[in-house]
Amino acid sequence: MVNILHKKDLRSENLELLRLCLRRVRQATKPQMAEYTGLSVVTVNSLLQDLLLNGEAAAAEEAESSGGRRAQTYSFNAEHRLALIIYMHEKTGRDTMFISVDDLLGNTLEISELQPKKINLEYFTEVLRPYFNKYPQISVIVVGLPGVEVKGKLVISDYPGLQDTMFCQSLSAQLQCPVIFENDINVTVAGYIYSLEEKYRQETVVGIYFPQNYLPGAGIFVKGNLYRGRDGIAGEMGHCFRTFKPKHKIKFADKASTVNCEAIRNAVQAILLFVSTWNPHRIVIYSEIIQPAQTEFIRKCCVHEISEEFLPEITIKSEIYEDYKKGIRCLAAEYLNNKK
Repeated sequence: MVNILHKKDLRSENLELLRLCLRRVRQATKPQMAEYTGLSVVTVNSLLQDLLLNGEAAAAEEAESSGGRRAQTYSFNAEHRLALIIYMHEKTGRDTMFISVDDLLGNTLEISELQPKKINLEYFTEVLRPYFNKYPQISVIVVGLPGVEVKGKLVISDYPGLQDTMFCQSLSAQLQCPVIFENDINVTVAGYIYSLEEKYRQETVVGIYFPQNYLPGAGIFVKGNLYRGRDGIAGEMGHCFRTFKPKHKIKFADKASTVNCEAIRNAVQAILLFVSTWNPHRIVIYSEIIQPAQTEFIRKCCVHEISEEFLPEITIKSEIYEDYKKGIRCLAAEYLNNKK
């Protein structure tokens, strides 16, 4: 029995090795796959049959040969499994839903943008169902929303129609597909960290999102890992803005600053809050109102409250979309490739 189990485990490991190899090189002959993996051609031939039967690989054009019979090549089928990705945030002050279909290599096959008038479970089901008819290879739904899920329930949500619902469980039952949920700013900060150089990815990084019509929220990463807190509500800091009173009044010396003075006050408040509680290396602020050119002004405002030596690197981004998109697509790729 031990020997049988060992052989099964070894075959599974070799199959995963071959799968990763073909995914990485995209196309190869059997001898090439044997060279890349260190497996014998006989083993490669046996394992490759599994990938062909599962649709993970396909016979491609025959490769050039120096003489004799041309070698058959095999290609990785990136569309064998697909992820249906949905994420929502404000765009120019309006609730906007972005939907994309991504393959195993992170390529987007289709993308659309909607601005729903009513956001509830029925709307999600209605909008997403047609994708399953068009793409039967969809094997996971990845959703990014402002809110917090605890024990399967959305206990915090910007959208009343989703509040206190078993969102993932209900959507999964309706569409017969696993559903993965992640908070919008958590995914966004992950996307921001992915764009940093490797040496900076182990730092403590805080991202803070200021939508125009909802309370702000934050994502906290420590040494590359998301910190959620006991129940997952770490970063839900909107209530702090009702009680915070700075010691010094912020004076706006230029006309440009007075236009968005309230937004700047909020940004300063949030920075001071997270500097005193998390002492991060970096803070990135997402706001459609504050401009990146005002970063130095915000930094000077913070210095009125705390010594400059304690301030982290501060980055202001006028939109959340790019980091959000990058973060949720990377998350989808991890689930799609069975890395989570």
